Amino acid sequence: MYSPCLRDAKNKDEAYQFLNYLLRPDVVAHISDMCFYANANKAATPLVSAEVRENPVCYPPADVRAKLFTLKVQDPKIDRVRTRRVDQSEERK
Repeated sequence: MYSPCLRDAKNKDEAYQFLNYLLRPDVVAHISDMCFYANANKAATPLVSAEVRENPVCYPPADVRAKLFTLKVQDPKIDRVRTRRVDQSEERK
């Protein structure tokens, strides 16, 4: 889990303790229920409410997951072009 609280934390040990707390299955399951958003902690899945756990938008079925992909890390110059294009499209709205 990424959190900017680690970078600037005066008490890094406490920041890690906080993140570890958030990643506990019971805690992250409750967060998923409150936000209606899936989490990646498999131990938490049975603890997530059926309303969220069985929602295909939150937890897509296997046939949908098979079509998902991630973007490859690009050269910084390409990222810059991509960011500019997104920014330009946002300005047109």
